[in-house]
This record gives sequence, C-alpha cells and structure tokens, in this order.
Amino acid sequence: MTTLLYLAPIIVVIGLVGSGRVSLIKAGFGGLIATLPVVAVAMDGRADYTAFVLTESLKGAWLAWHNVAVIFAGLLLHHVIRTAAPKAGDTRQPDATMRHRQAYFLCFVTAGVVECAIGFGVGFGIAIYGLLRLGAPVHAAVALGLISQMLVPWGALSIGTVIGAALGHLPLDPFGYTSALLMPAFGLGLLSWFWWWSHSLSFGLTVKNAVLDLLWTAALLGLLYLGNRYVSVDTAGLVATAPLLALGYLLDRQRLAIPRMLRIAAPFVLLVGVLLSTRLVAPLGEALRAYLVTHPFGDLPPFPWLYHAASMLLLTAGIYGAVMLRPAQWRSAIAATWRGGRVAMATTLIFLVMARLFSAAGIPAELAAAWQSVAGDHALLATPIFAAVAGGLTGGNTASNSLLLPLQAALAQSAGASVLWVGALQNVTGSMFTPFAPGKVALACAFAGWAGGERQAYRAILPLGFILLPIALLIAALL
Repeated sequence: MTTLLYLAPIIVVIGLVGSGRVSLIKAGFGGLIATLPVVAVAMDGRADYTAFVLTESLKGAWLAWHNVAVIFAGLLLHHVIRTAAPKAGDTRQPDATMRHRQAYFLCFVTAGVVECAIGFGVGFGIAIYGLLRLGAPVHAAVALGLISQMLVPWGALSIGTVIGAALGHLPLDPFGYTSALLMPAFGLGLLSWFWWWSHSLSFGLTVKNAVLDLLWTAALLGLLYLGNRYVSVDTAGLVATAPLLALGYLLDRQRLAIPRMLRIAAPFVLLVGVLLSTRLVAPLGEALRAYLVTHPFGDLPPFPWLYHAASMLLLTAGIYGAVMLRPAQWRSAIAATWRGGRVAMATTLIFLVMARLFSAAGIPAELAAAWQSVAGDHALLATPIFAAVAGGLTGGNTASNSLLLPLQAALAQSAGASVLWVGALQNVTGSMFTPFAPGKVALACAFAGWAGGERQAYRAILPLGFILLPIALLIAALL
C-alpha cells in the first residue's frame, strides 16, 4: 500500500494526461496537489512539515527559473528571427539525387541547430516546413520531422540536461558526455527510419547516399561528444551541428546565393559567436561567471546573470533585433513570446516543485528499493520504459527528468549500477520519446497545417517507437 501511495502523484499525472481531456499544466497541478499528502506520510514527523514544503518548493522554483529563463529568451529570439525573416525566394525543386541529401540535412543538421539554440520544438517546425517544400506528403513530413528531436538533451542550450544533473546530484560535464556516448546506438535507429522513408518517397536513396549519411552522422555524434567533453554541455549541440551546416552549404551544388544565405544565417552565426566566445575564451568566461551571480541555495546551481545561456540568447535577440526590427515589431515579438511560452513556463515550474518535494522526502529511494525487491537482477530494465513513458507524456526532457531522474538514480544505487550511466539513459531515452507526446504531435500538425491530423500522425510515427525502445532496453541490459 505504501508503494502505491508513493506512486500516486505520478499515476495522477499519467492518468490525467492520458485521458486527453486535461492539459499538461492542469495534470501537473493535480500531481503537485497529490504530492503534498504523500510527502507528509513519507516524512513521518521527521521535520516541520510546513517549513519543509516551503523550503523545498522554493528550491524547486529556483531550478525552474533556470529553465524558464531559457524558454523565454529562446522564444524571444525565435520570434525576432521570424519577424525579420526574408520572404521566400526561389522555390525550384532539387533534382532526385539531391532531395535525399537535402532531406538528411534538414532532419539531422539544420533543424538540430535550431533545436539546440532555441528548443521548444522550433526545430521540428523547421524540418516539417522544409520537407513539405521538398514534396513530402504531410504525414511523411511529420514522421521524418521527428528526427529533428534527436538532440533534445542539448536543446535550448541543454537546459533539461543541466537541470537533470542537478536533480540527480550528478557532475554536469560527465553527465553530458556520457549522454553523448549513448547517442550512436539511437543514431543508427534514426538513420534506418530515415532510409525507410526516403526509399518510400523516392527521395533518391542509393548506396552512395547511405554511406554519406553514415559519415555525416558519425561526424555529428563525434563532434557532440567532443563538445560535451572539451567545451561545455550547453554549447555542445551547436558545436556538433553548426560546423556541419556550414560545410554542407559549401558542398551543396544547389545552394542559395551567399547574400541571401548570410541574411538567413546571421542570427545563428551571431548566437554561436556569442556562446563560443564566452565558453572558449577562458578569461572572458571567468569574468562573466564572477559577477552578478545569484546563489540562494548551496546545494543547487547558481545563476550567473552575465554568463547564463538565457543571457546569451537575450543578447543575440537584442543585437539582431536592434538592426532588423522597428519598435512596433519588437512589441509584437514580445507579445508572441509570452503567448507561446507562458504555458510551458508555468508547467516547468509546477513539475520542478513537485519533483523537488518528491525527491527531498526520500520517496524515490524507497520506490527503487521496492522495485528492486520485486525485479531483482532485472530491475534496471525498467529504466528505459519509465523514461519513455515520462518523455512521451510530458513532451520535454526537463519535465521527464524532473519526474523520474531522482527515481532512476535511486534505482541505480539500489541495483549497484552506475548512477551516471543510468541517469544518462534516462536523459537520452526520455528525450527520444518527447516527440510522441500529445502536445508535440499537435504542435507538429500545426506546423504542417494539418488540422485534425493527430490520429493519422500517430499512425505514421508510432513505428519509430518500436525501433527506439529495443535499443534503450539493450543498453539497459548492458549496464
């Protein structure tokens, strides 16, 4: 009975979201309300309940602030770029040989740059729009657009991974590059998905193109590891994708004219320049980290106002917008940012407060011990299943990690496995399944202009889940 009681908040969230009648924010609020009495039972009078709830709620809100700041800043940059975007020009279709190459770069690289810089599924929209222009039918564009979400652990400047490391009490840099080490297995699964669709759509799949795909993907994943290992976790996604995007443009025989391409790429080049200068120039980075730092809780990450990823996004939006936008357009961009981001920001706050209360009361450790007593040596096989369910329900790796990473860490400790590797598997697997969330599918259909297409979209995308989950289970079996 105690185990079921401890699981009640998660069951409430899953049940409300799974019903399809309740928004994620309301489901999270329901889970938070259910958490309060469960925490009281778990504490069993060990401390003052009111003081505990207040303190841990404030800690959860502090963790949420790191994410909320990036959501707002990233969406503002997106709307500034969108408002200033040049109008569509040449719409000629590429030849059959190039359609495969362009589709590959859209899904694996171009949308990845946007996802790593801005997050919030914006890369999904870029991929879908580009695939439709290449002649893909709408259901195929949505299905292939899922690939753009492979870098979700590094999306929005890795904010979900940063928060996951804090919740699991894991060192950030090793957590980042361990997550990167898991990506080749998933990359092969996504490549097989891409090849199947390319063949079905007559996009020009050949042996040569397949070999080129493998080489580009190896370069992408290699740079992703190096970026996490030697630069910084929050910029690793851009380190992996931006150079490949530039190289791909230079090698593209049907590339846009340089002036037009530079105008399109300008804000992203500016963002990459701002980020890398603060991460690679050690004296500059150290100076920015030393001033205007807020650190209210010693056991949680500080917020360096001059160095944080959100500040870099805001700086880029400010510089680019000052050149490209009129004052009235600024007001429009800010209003669109608030309309598009308020639900995500509120949901993030609720889930992180809930996760903090859940974790601080010691509930994950007790649940892990209970599961370990039932499953024995096979306990870790539940890790990817839990992660897939959380990612597929919440639609974001921040919320997925918030719900389950403390539980996964406790499960690893109970099973005598590496908490770092199990945490990384939670981080990556949960992220891989975020595109299956109802909200993400609805967002994809909106990007595609496919009103009421959610049910058909699920038919097109669900087979990918049967590719990714066995990969995650195999990794769990090897841990």
